[in-house]
Amino acid sequence: MRISKMIASAAAVGVLGLATSASAVSLRVTITNNAPGGGAYITPVWTAFHDGSFDTFSVGQSASPGLEAIAEDGNVGPLSELFAGSTPGGVQGVTGGGPIAPGQTVTQIFTIADDGSNNYFSYASMVLPSSDYFIGNGDPTVHNLAKLLDGTLSEIVLNVGTPGRVYDAGTEINDFDFSAGNGLFANIPGGQMGPNQGADENGVVQGVFGDNAYADFLNAAGLDLALLNFLDLDLYNKGIATIRIEVVPVPAALPLFMAALGALGFVKRRQA
Repeated sequence: MRISKMIASAAAVGVLGLATSASAVSLRVTITNNAPGGGAYITPVWTAFHDGSFDTFSVGQSASPGLEAIAEDGNVGPLSELFAGSTPGGVQGVTGGGPIAPGQTVTQIFTIADDGSNNYFSYASMVLPSSDYFIGNGDPTVHNLAKLLDGTLSEIVLNVGTPGRVYDAGTEINDFDFSAGNGLFANIPGGQMGPNQGADENGVVQGVFGDNAYADFLNAAGLDLALLNFLDLDLYNKGIATIRIEVVPVPAALPLFMAALGALGFVKRRQA
């Protein structure tokens, strides 16, 4: 009987050690659209964790085909393929299942490695309505999750799409006749009927500044766009969206419970 207790104790220590040295961490990503009612939507957000080497875009340079697909049509497929092929060990997914409305919050859980290969966070999403407006981070190392993963921080909160941080991809001429998302707004007619229908702009990625983000759109005359001014003072600090990243806590008793189960099974097999 005494030997059985010693075996059970040893097994419990061993299983507990494996549980605490696990190299996977679950993160909850929560995204809230901060636009006022009647304001801009954003498309489901491409969400990725990597080693700092994946550069989604650079201001002043041409957008990649992957970024163009997101900025013009909300299509994450091409960027996902590029990420998968160029970033071994990276983790990616999509947060949100459809257009994210003003005031709406969406959540997704990702399981990442804590060995440094997933320490950096990137995201990209189209702003609706638009021809090629988007939000994202051009610096691949700007969002470092190291302090979150080592327990120094309990969460990281990012205010994204602040003035100058909503971008124009420069890939398609801004024109409401061929912009995406028009159908979400009763007062904006027209809009594309399929992907990539607007005229090519052949420009570069630039931040969107000014009091009226849609002032340079063709066919904007007579449209009431006041609620689409996502760069107004109300959103100056919090941005068009807030992204919250936090570790999903493991219930305190779970490792002990799993250890006890493992020890019990070992003892029973031993006795048999």
